[in-house]
Amino acid sequence: MINYNYKDINTINFSVSIDECFSELRPHPKFKDCTFDNYLDDAAYPTQAALKELLRSISNKEKIKKRSFFSKKQKENKIAKNIYIDGTYGIGKTHLLSACFHNFKGRKAFMSFLELTYFMNFSGLEKTIEFFKPVDLLLIDEFDLDDPATTRMAARFIDSINNNTTIITTSNRLPKELGGGKFDTTQFARELGIISDTFDTITVEGKSFRINLAAWQAVFSNKSFNEVLENYEPKRDKVLVDIDELIIKLQDNHPFKFFVIPKTFDAIFISNFKPFTKLNDALMFTIFIDHCYYHDTKLFFNTQLKESIFPKELMETSFERQFLRCNSRLDELGLFFKY
Repeated sequence: MINYNYKDINTINFSVSIDECFSELRPHPKFKDCTFDNYLDDAAYPTQAALKELLRSISNKEKIKKRSFFSKKQKENKIAKNIYIDGTYGIGKTHLLSACFHNFKGRKAFMSFLELTYFMNFSGLEKTIEFFKPVDLLLIDEFDLDDPATTRMAARFIDSINNNTTIITTSNRLPKELGGGKFDTTQFARELGIISDTFDTITVEGKSFRINLAAWQAVFSNKSFNEVLENYEPKRDKVLVDIDELIIKLQDNHPFKFFVIPKTFDAIFISNFKPFTKLNDALMFTIFIDHCYYHDTKLFFNTQLKESIFPKELMETSFERQFLRCNSRLDELGLFFKY
């Protein structure tokens, strides 16, 4: 057996350009092989199969005719003008969105909503609109609104490309709930109305498939943190990093560069892990976990504190759903050791 030595996180080069970050507007590595056929819908929740077939019918067309999916009689054969997919964590929304991308033959783009906000901030709103106007199908994962500035930009962006581009997005909250508790939404009723009116909302139900222990986790469940660190054989590299050192690295770099870490390492061992006490640190960590999820990078923690990573005072903030999504993704990606 080859013994891989772990690397130092300080060897990572964070000097990446904006162009490199946005060079491929397509599903992230974890979802590169997603299809409608390998999406296993749960028969107990028929909304999953219904959504799969709807997206399959839309993406089978080279050019999408824009009209509302929902008629007064709720006819199922109508193509949506835009689709807003609402649903809980871990039921395969991103899988279906990726399958839609792979199946569609026209001009298309895929990105997370966070990546879209980075695009707008760095390129400017007008250039972003100009860039995406030729796209026939825009797929946006994890749509959410955290602040007034993003709300204004998102509303203007969607309104500007809506005539030519079909937008399909996923979220963990309904359009009417966007921004709730994060800012005074009554001051942005017009912008929120533009966003809400642009979409037909579909709620998909189900239980998270991430709850059950993954096969890769079971292999290591009876071993210690140090044993796994020594013997784990990564496809790329592995790194050992103290949680405080990791947070400093995240603080020193813009979130759009966080992908460099999971792109470099497919196994990250985090030592001295402890619950978060600062909201900004906790939010940066959730963004980091999103990037790890997109690259299918495994995380190993020398603690059993998963249930209290985000203490009650953080869970009671308006960012509760981000923390719940992070916990859900750690169910799939993370392994927490007793010792």
